[in-house]
Amino acid sequence: MNKKTQTTIIDNILQTIPGCVYWKDVSGVYLGCNQMEAEVLGLKSTDEIIGKTDYDLPWKSIAGTLQETDQRITKTKIPEELIEAPILSDGRALIMLTRKSPLYDDKNNIVGIIGVSVDITKLRKKEELENQLKTYSYINNILQRVPGCIYWKDVTGVYFGCNQMEAEILGLNSPDEIIGKTDYDLSWKYIAGVLKNTDQRIMKSRISEELIESGTIADGRTLIMLTKKSPLYDDKNNVIGVIGVSVDITDRKKAEELENKLKLQESLYSISKQVAHDIVSPLSSLKMVQFMSANKLSKDEKKILDLSIKSIETMSKTLIDKYIYIKSKGKGLPVLEDDKEKDMSLGIILDSTIEIKKYEYKTYKVKINYYPDKTIDSICINGNDSMFSRMMSNIINNAVESLENKDEGTVDIGYIVKQDKVEVYVKDNGKGMPKGMVEKILNRQEVATTKKTGHGFGLEQIMQTLKNMNAQILINTQENVGTEIKLIFNIVNKKMCN
Repeated sequence: MNKKTQTTIIDNILQTIPGCVYWKDVSGVYLGCNQMEAEVLGLKSTDEIIGKTDYDLPWKSIAGTLQETDQRITKTKIPEELIEAPILSDGRALIMLTRKSPLYDDKNNIVGIIGVSVDITKLRKKEELENQLKTYSYINNILQRVPGCIYWKDVTGVYFGCNQMEAEILGLNSPDEIIGKTDYDLSWKYIAGVLKNTDQRIMKSRISEELIESGTIADGRTLIMLTKKSPLYDDKNNVIGVIGVSVDITDRKKAEELENKLKLQESLYSISKQVAHDIVSPLSSLKMVQFMSANKLSKDEKKILDLSIKSIETMSKTLIDKYIYIKSKGKGLPVLEDDKEKDMSLGIILDSTIEIKKYEYKTYKVKINYYPDKTIDSICINGNDSMFSRMMSNIINNAVESLENKDEGTVDIGYIVKQDKVEVYVKDNGKGMPKGMVEKILNRQEVATTKKTGHGFGLEQIMQTLKNMNAQILINTQENVGTEIKLIFNIVNKKMCN
């Protein structure tokens, strides 16, 4: 069923419910009613009931009884179901199955009652009455279990009410509990500002909107909802809030995302294969330069050239071996197959990576310092050495970029052994991260940055590498002071690794 059909069904149910709906203030004065109630009373429009009491209507003979019932409900705050027998102006007597409930304002104060009445006059026998009651319950059940959340708020964003499904996803015991709350009080409070802006736009433009919203519900799941929101009007056509109907389309969106990911993975496979092929020729030329200039380079220059060639060879091998189209656990998802993980020497891989970065940034106004833990000879951790090196390179690049050509920029790198853990750190004295960015990084949300600001992070690669290595990341940052990234790994052993 598509989104248009779902929305249409919900709207039709609400508009065609076989019942009279009306609401009064605490003194029994009518504040409004629906079209069916107006038709039963022979009114030309629903506006004509406003300001009247039951003493002004054809059933004035039972007005006292109706008023007593209304006052009892507002006093006890307990909804009631009852049979009422009003008489119309043409002399007809109706038998109405009625449900009345207290009516609350936005501060949870009782301001009157709201009632729904269904005409059961034609049911003469006990069996027929029971069937009608079942039908009434069936219709009510449909409204409460319609595949969508229904809710309405005032102009300030305070909830007036909701249906049962909305209450359930919020972990509320009943729809009444939402009255007086705002989105800032609910499980999706982190997007409350966005929701409020949408509501304000709709109320200002008086134009309904269909949109996609994503929020966390009471049980921690994140749902993707197809939402239709419209302005909510009073009897004078003034906008007094918004009413919304939201349908869960999480599964459909996940299917779309999977399809997009399949296309992306196929594209990555083709690109990486071509890049790996194109690297071969310049790599061969670079090896020739290395051979021809062997006697002309200094010891440090030879070391850097050798490390660079090895790094390019590793990249080429990774591209050839890594991006392989395979099936993921029978789900038909192409994934990137990592090189086999192994025990590796933390010191050796950090030495080579940092040496290359020092050479890369030797013309920059930055001092890169390396502080290995000298209390122990070697540390072994388990993981993919090329992915680890790339991760460290990404972090160092971002640290340098955050300095923005600072006259006395420094990047300190090192590691400290703490029992069965080793803590690798990268610390800079750059501009720090903006407020809120750390939380986005740790939640693997998209971070919109540029190279100029630093800490663009190569986020997905870093987080995936840490996940594969069962490692942790800690980030301490202060704007205009600097940032420290700590990576915590399990130590395999403290002996030399191969």
